[in-house]
Amino acid sequence: MATLSEYRERPHWSYSAVNQFVNICSLQYAFDRIYRLPRAFVPVALSFGSAFHRTCEWVNRNRMEGSMPGASDASALFRDLWSRQLAQDGDIRFDEGQTPESCGRQGADMIECLVKSIDPAEQVLSVCEPFAVPLVDTSGNVLEDPLIGELDTVVVSKGRKTVVDWKTSARRWPKDKSGLDLQPTAFLYGYVHLHGELPEFRFDVVVKNKVPVFEQHVTARTADRFARLVELVRTVERAVAAEAFFPNEQSYYCAGCCHVEACRAWHRQSRRAISLAA
Repeated sequence: MATLSEYRERPHWSYSAVNQFVNICSLQYAFDRIYRLPRAFVPVALSFGSAFHRTCEWVNRNRMEGSMPGASDASALFRDLWSRQLAQDGDIRFDEGQTPESCGRQGADMIECLVKSIDPAEQVLSVCEPFAVPLVDTSGNVLEDPLIGELDTVVVSKGRKTVVDWKTSARRWPKDKSGLDLQPTAFLYGYVHLHGELPEFRFDVVVKNKVPVFEQHVTARTADRFARLVELVRTVERAVAAEAFFPNEQSYYCAGCCHVEACRAWHRQSRRAISLAA
């Protein structure tokens, strides 16, 4: 099976790309993925999430091999990976009140919380499983570019399979978030095309409280939601082809965007001249 990096070498769609265009900011999508603008800085959430995800991967690969890592070992690994991430990313933009040291302590506590919350009866079937599948509408028409992604882990408990995604969050999730989120739709669509069966989906979330809190949010998807996903991607394709990019200035992500200056100049640098003369 090819790796996710190999799948990324050809034109494709991903959950993160579609979500960025639809739910975050289409102009940010263009700056990142069309115009390839260099980032002015690295958001701390991106660096922190990378170290957290790599630690979760290590934990679950050990679980898959029949060995449950200790919470202290996992915390120590996060600290080591966080130090490497700091050196690798360089210009990280921290939020107010944050420091590299405070993020390291917080991440170590969060990993410890996660490990202590794992159900020992749950069996890990796969970790970081990549997929590249065709996007097919209800009439059997196939979009030109496939959907790619990577499943954090797949587990089974009492005969029931679940695709699990690891998350960190600044606050507790609303009850309806997992039901509305695009990621379970995209990832379960990929799983169905890979394996011919439809499991449920679960977010394993560690909330960044002073004392971290572990949450699980289980959700499911139907064939109709998959059909809606394909139509959504088709609509985004048309918008991208038309260069219909615009800022979302009330987005939750706006304050931490690394393309602030380019965004501020967007209306002055557009290729389409606008005349105000009547």
